[in-house]
Order: sequence, then structure tokens, then C-alpha cells
Amino acid sequence: MRNSNGFFAYASQPSDIGQVIERAVGIVSNTCSEVKVKTWAALDIVGHFISNEVLAGIDEADFLLADITELNFNVTYEIGYAIGKGKRILLVRNKALATQGVTIAKVGIFDTLGYREYQNSTDLAAFIAGASTAKALDVSAPMNLKAPVYYLDLPVKSDWSTRIISRIKKAGFTFRNFDPNEIPRLSANDAISQVAQSYGVIVPLLGSNYQGWEIHNLRAAFIAGLAEGMGKVIRILQWGDDPVPLDYRDFVSVNYHPDDVNVVVEAFAVEVTQAFQLVENANFKQERSFLKRLNLGATSAENEMRDLDRYYLETDQFLKSLRGEAHLVVGRKGSGKSAIFIQIRDAEREKSRNKNIVLDLKPDGYKLVKFKERILKFLAEGTYQHTVTAFWEYVLLLEICYKVLEKDKARHIHDHRLYDGYRELAELYHAEGYDSEGDFSERMSVLMEKIYSEYQSLYGDKENTSLSAAQVTELLYKHDVKQLKNKLGKYLENKEVLWLLFDNIDNGWPTSGLQHEDLLIIRALIEATRKIERQFGSDEFSVHSVVFLRNDVYELLVQETSDRGKEANVVLDWTDPDLLREMVRLRIVSNGLDEDADFKTAWLSVFVSHFKGEETSQFLIERSLMRPRFLLNLINQCKGFAINLNHEIIDATDIEKGIAAYSSDLLRDIGYELRDISGNADGILYAFVASSSVLSEVDVLSKLKESGLDESQTANVLDLLLWYGFLGIKMNSDEPKFIYDFSYNKALLDGIKRKAGLVSLAINQAFWPALMIDQ
Repeated sequence: MRNSNGFFAYASQPSDIGQVIERAVGIVSNTCSEVKVKTWAALDIVGHFISNEVLAGIDEADFLLADITELNFNVTYEIGYAIGKGKRILLVRNKALATQGVTIAKVGIFDTLGYREYQNSTDLAAFIAGASTAKALDVSAPMNLKAPVYYLDLPVKSDWSTRIISRIKKAGFTFRNFDPNEIPRLSANDAISQVAQSYGVIVPLLGSNYQGWEIHNLRAAFIAGLAEGMGKVIRILQWGDDPVPLDYRDFVSVNYHPDDVNVVVEAFAVEVTQAFQLVENANFKQERSFLKRLNLGATSAENEMRDLDRYYLETDQFLKSLRGEAHLVVGRKGSGKSAIFIQIRDAEREKSRNKNIVLDLKPDGYKLVKFKERILKFLAEGTYQHTVTAFWEYVLLLEICYKVLEKDKARHIHDHRLYDGYRELAELYHAEGYDSEGDFSERMSVLMEKIYSEYQSLYGDKENTSLSAAQVTELLYKHDVKQLKNKLGKYLENKEVLWLLFDNIDNGWPTSGLQHEDLLIIRALIEATRKIERQFGSDEFSVHSVVFLRNDVYELLVQETSDRGKEANVVLDWTDPDLLREMVRLRIVSNGLDEDADFKTAWLSVFVSHFKGEETSQFLIERSLMRPRFLLNLINQCKGFAINLNHEIIDATDIEKGIAAYSSDLLRDIGYELRDISGNADGILYAFVASSSVLSEVDVLSKLKESGLDESQTANVLDLLLWYGFLGIKMNSDEPKFIYDFSYNKALLDGIKRKAGLVSLAINQAFWPALMIDQ
């Protein structure tokens, strides 16, 4: 592009960066008449906030240059803002300087956008003069009418973050979110897509006294910049005065009390509602290719509620759960548990809006930890189990009441069969000033605080306390539970089905590994759901409960349970590549292709047929660990690079880059899972950096010991590495076999390993790029 004007954004520290950039801009000005570049240092900023002047400079420019050698809030915000404004962006990094802060690999975003490295001002000047013709990223997208709000979740849960989510729900908005505890890295393409389809965006900032605050706040800056550039309704919230730069304070709502959130979200909700009336959904720009129109859905089921029913693959596990044949749905992270949760919830709600009661409950794991630490640790073992079961039963009763009263609030006035029972139930439910505001997590938190205060007043800090049934009742119950059960049972005679769906109970548990008490909490929940079923179930009224658990948590639960076959369960273990292909096919054809198109036709409309001599779908599936979420993550990574480079379909170069980015994400993701289940395994995968792809068992154990584990710990961690598919077994010249090749039967894998004698252990090739293992 001739006679183009650029704007250069960079961090003020270290000063070496600014000096090199200013010299490079000077060289360009003196030698190139077609490209003019202005830096923030050249702006007239006396008496003005720097941020206002910088954003005005970006508005006036044709393209943005940004240095990301040292990532900071301001520059990251400005990059997002420029993308949102439809500006061309050129990212550069000084490879001569050592990075002091957060690395690009940990934050994500910039690795998928791409950047050019330079060493000196001459190198940079040559790039500026010759690279100004880069195309802008396409940020158009259809607006999401069903889930109009996007929320950047915090890596650390607190009462403040719970209040934000609660108020968004109270405002009547379904929201999509990025949860760093579920997905380790935020890609630029996903952030752009999520913001583009939103009417409103809420971004909380994390204080510098919390772990992971730098990474989170850089992501927050990028998303906030995107939202501002695209003209979305945006709220940036911060707890206390730290850490937003002074010149961005005008953009931030500072909170000092959880109630401050109420005012912020109230104003936000009004503006989002107004935006519904102003935005013309049909006016979004039509992309130029099928690849750019392609929407494979979010990798997190919670973020694709709007579209999931269009392409959901109804597996046998789903149908069994829907028929009420399973009390536990067990699966590894990313295997589709939340998708089943959502599909059952929506299907049962639609069947009979007046006759079906569906509770979709997602307790915050960190609050259960808080409950355990503040109350349960003082109780004796026998009392512990009884107390937790009674607590869950009480919570379920209150939530059923809450749902019934909410559902029939208007209907009972016009239905004489409901009126008297409804009034009696409402009076009993609101007894003792019980606060029913907020969402489920917030209501449960309030109840826990009341129990904690009651315990302190009765027993202080006395440990190993054994409580009688009467004392447990006195401690937990703030209502007349016997009367509550009777009134509720009588009222439910007017209904047909009650569903109790529990998801995310094991999300947010301690990173030091699961403890015996954590498993007792799950066992108590299962027992409490059984009590509810026995209490209210009859020939005329059905009660179904389903608890969704991670596979590893379930295995530990089984080991500690004497009557192991008691609970009916379905296991979401994917072992058939063709089933994964069908899942992908349904998502591709939902974008406008013939719904009867076979997989090959659909696949070749998106991907080249072969990569490194292998059929591309098989190549990607073999690196997905046979998990739907991981496969979709991998495909989306490749798709992101292809779109950024304006490719019509995903080619070999896009696959290579996508594999590298995906491998880094996968290494963190599996690392988090290992850490959650065993504190000894935290960071253990990095012991295999630059190792051979095939190792003897002795070599593996040696690496584990070198990382700091003792003899007993190494054996346990080796089992986990085999269980998660990081390691597999290799016999003779055969291809390595991983846990999913044995239908996830660890005993079978161990048996074959023992029978074969000295087998080699192979690192799954999905991890090779991240671990810098030669391919």
C-alpha cells in the first residue's frame, strides 16, 4: 500500500527498546517517502492522558506496529484496540534482549498472531519499510443473541468473582467465558471471535498479590482493547487500587466491596440491552471463504450452548444418561461431560416446561475446600461423613424449593391446584431470613458462612469433635427440614420429573492433590441424591440424579468404596477414530454444507488431504489423545494460522504451526491434570525436555528421580503418565500403544507390559514439539 501511515507502540522499559525503535523510525523517515511512522513518544501529550492520545494516534494510522519484547498492559491493550478497529498490525520482538517478564508462550495470543524478530535498528527499519502492506485481520462475526455477554474468568476464585458471575446471571444474560483452569492458553483467534459476537464484555483484573496475575491481566488488556476497538459495551473491574496503570484508570471500575459489583453490572446490563436494539445482526461482513465462515463450535461446551444442539453427536452414553440409567457420568477432561450435562438439561426443560423440574448445579470447588478447611477438619471421621451428607441433603432441598418457587412464581396465581401449596412452601423457605439472592454458588457460600459462624459459637476451635445426629441438625439446619420435606413432597405431586444434575464439583480443587476428605465430599453428595430419590420418587413422579466426574477422581473414589458396583455409571472414553471423525463432520456440515456429505468431502473442504505423507485427519487424531476437546483445539489452532495468512484451506504450513502451538497447550493442560490428582507430579513433564522419544523404564524412573521424587513416588507418577497417555509401551518394531489403545484398561496395559518383559516406553508424539524432541 502506497503512502501509508503507521503508529508504533512499545513499552517505556527497558529504555533500550525505545532507543532502537526511535532510530529505526528515523531511518525509515529519511529513506522511504511512502511509509510514515509516528511513535507514542512523538505525540503531544502535555495535559492529556497518554492512553487517549495513543488511541487517537492508532485511529489516524493505517497500520499499527507494536513491540512485544516486554509484554505490558498498555501495549497489549493497544494491539487489541487496533485489531478491533480493523487496522493492520505488525508485531516485532527484539531477539537481542533477554525477556524479564511473562513470556509469549505462557500468555498465548501473540504466537498465533505471528511476529517478526529483529536485532538492531537497521534490521527493524528494513522490516518497517517493506512490511506495511500486511492485511488486516477480519473481525466480523454474527452476533450471539442467545449468549450475548463474554466474560474473562479469573484463575483464582473468590467471593468477588462469584459475585460478578452471579450478577451477570441475575441480569438475565447467558454468558460465554474463557476459564484458564479449563483451557491453559488464550488464542488470539478465539478471543477475537468471542468478542466480535458479543454485545457486552466483562473483564476483571487480578491483584498483583495473586498467583498468575500478570498472565491474566495481559489477557484482560487484549480482550478489553478488542472490545473497545469494536465498540462493544465493556466493563473492566478491579479489586482495590492495584495494578492498572494510572493512565488507564478512567477505563476501570474499582471495587472495594462485593456489593460494588451490583452497581457496575446493573449499568452494564442496561447498555447491553440498548445495544440489542442498535446492532443489526444481518449487517456483519460476509467472509470471503468457507474457511473463514467455518465455526466448529467452542472447545468448551459451556460456550457453545447456542449451537450445540445443531451438531451434537448423540452417543450411547448420552442416551443412557437421558433415560436415567446412569447416576455417574465419568470422563477425562475434554471428553464431553459438560456437553451431556447441557443436552440433558435443555432436552428435559423443553419436554414439559410446567411439569419438569431441572436443577443444573455447578458448585465452586474452591468453596467446598473452604468448607472443609473451616469446619470439617475439626470433626471426627465418623461425624465427618454424616455431617457432609446432611449438608448436601439440606442444600438439595433448598435448591429444589428455590427452583419450584422461581418456576411457578406467576403460574401458581392462576392455578388453584398450586396456590395454597406454593404459599406454604414460600413461607417456609424464606423462614429465618434465609437469603435466596445470587446464583447457586453464592447461595451455598452464604449458607456455609452461617454454618461456620454457628460452629464457632458452639464449639470454637475444638478439634476431632464427634457430633450426635441432633447436634448435626442444630449446626446445619436453619429450617424445619421435616416440614420442608413434607410440604415439598406434597407440592411435587403436581409435577412429573425432577432432574438433579451436578457438574464441576471437582473443578478448582487443591493443586496439592486430592485428599481422602475430598473423596468423602463426593461420596456424601451421591448418598444425598439417593436420599432425595427415595424421599420423593414414586410411580407418578420420577427423580433422576446425575453427577459428572473426572475419570481420575472416579478411580480414586472406587478404590475407597467398598460396594463398588452400586452406582450405575457411563464412561466417556473415546477409542474409535471414526467416532471422532463423525463429531467433526457434523460440525463442518452445520456451516452450510449438504448435511448428507460424507466425512471425506467435508474434511477436504477445510484441510489438505495429506501432511508428511499421512492422511491429515488421522495425523491430527493420533495427536489428540482421543479426546474431542483436544482434537477441536488442534483443528482450531491450524485454522487460526490459515486464516491469519489468508489461506483458502488449511495447508501443510498451517498444520505445522498449529501442531507446535497445540503441543505447548497440551503440555500445560495435562500438567494441570497431573498436578490436581497428585501434588508429586507438578511440573514433572518437563523432566523429559530434549529427551529421546523412546526410553527404557529405567531411564524414565531415573528422570523422575532427578526431578526430585523418591523411590515410592516415581512408581506412582510413572503409573499416572501411562494412565494419562503421556507415555505408552513399545514392543519390538511395532507402533507405540497408549492407554486408549487398550480401551483405557490400565490393568490390561500393565498385564501386557509384564508379560512382554523389558518393553520400551514411548512419549506420545503430541508432546514432541513442546518438549523439543526430534521428530
